[in-house]
Amino acid sequence: MESQLYKGCPVQFTLQFLAGKWRTGILWNLREKSMRFGDLKRTLPGVTDKVLMNELQFLTSRGMIGKEEFREFPPRTEYSLSPTGSSLLPIIRQIIIWGYDHLQDEKINEKMFMTPAGIIEDVASLANKPQV
Repeated sequence: MESQLYKGCPVQFTLQFLAGKWRTGILWNLREKSMRFGDLKRTLPGVTDKVLMNELQFLTSRGMIGKEEFREFPPRTEYSLSPTGSSLLPIIRQIIIWGYDHLQDEKINEKMFMTPAGIIEDVASLANKPQV
């Protein structure tokens, strides 16, 4: 059934990588450098270990991010954007800019305060840069 879920619909196919509370943030936070699980978790306030692990497994299994395990003590694992994951960054960038532009007119609710400060800081720089 799942193999036919997105058949023929590019919008639904794309949204599986951007939908949900955490996937877009994971992809965005990996845009500049590889990150370890704990570092990535700190950029996503409120995410649980289980949910983050599930999202990382999904994105890894779909080729959006890579996972590198280092054989050292203590063991270390780093996650990084794949070229396919990087190709979503212009879309995510536009979502952030659009949201920032239109958020100014909305009543702010508690969930909006869950946005990591780094993303808010990035918005100001994105708004002043030409599109890629």
